[in-house]
Amino acid sequence: MIAIFPQLAACAKSRDLEKLAVLVRTQYGFTVPKLDADALLQATGIDVESLELDCAGNLLVQDEKGQFAIIAVLPQKLHDEVRRFRLAHLLGHFLLHVQHKIADGTFKGHGFQEVECPYARYVSGKAPALQSREEVDAELAADEFAAALLMPKSLVEAALAKGATPDALASFFGCPVALVQRRLAYLGVLKQDVTKGMARLREIASQLEHTRKPASGDKAAPATGKSRSARRPAVK
Repeated sequence: MIAIFPQLAACAKSRDLEKLAVLVRTQYGFTVPKLDADALLQATGIDVESLELDCAGNLLVQDEKGQFAIIAVLPQKLHDEVRRFRLAHLLGHFLLHVQHKIADGTFKGHGFQEVECPYARYVSGKAPALQSREEVDAELAADEFAAALLMPKSLVEAALAKGATPDALASFFGCPVALVQRRLAYLGVLKQDVTKGMARLREIASQLEHTRKPASGDKAAPATGKSRSARRPAVK
């Protein structure tokens, strides 16, 4: 059975995803950079199952006379990186969209079904293929929480301060480089680096342009083309 922690529920309700990700890791003792998502979900009381599915995953919520059981169901034979992100995504749904409603007695429904791969969607930066604005917002929030859980902002910034590259961060967190780059873009790190790079290029171009211009008062350089032959006076 699931346990509800008031501090986690309050943070989830405030939608502070970065803080929530850190609280979840510290609450359950998962402080190493590479997250064992299966073990984390089991520690929270969420059962994890792998079955043959015709969708990308399910978060099942079962109400057994006021005692709730939560089950995360994923397709079989997923790559580890994709599996970890999907589990973190489903945990995000529970924390953001289920637990506080269970706590105040307002939860109605049976959970969430993933119609598309959360990992592929997050890496591509595309919006969820859903009709309802509420559903879209829920999926995007679960995506962003999953990325924050796998790569906490404070650890990312500490590693970058030491000169870590995206490849090094990928090894550090056990995540694909594409996921790292998307996370860095979300945090504004890649955009900042590109802005600095373009500013530097403009500075260099300006310096080169300045060196090409002759200083005021200088005489223009003589033409370098072929000189015309002097005309001989006509002989009478």
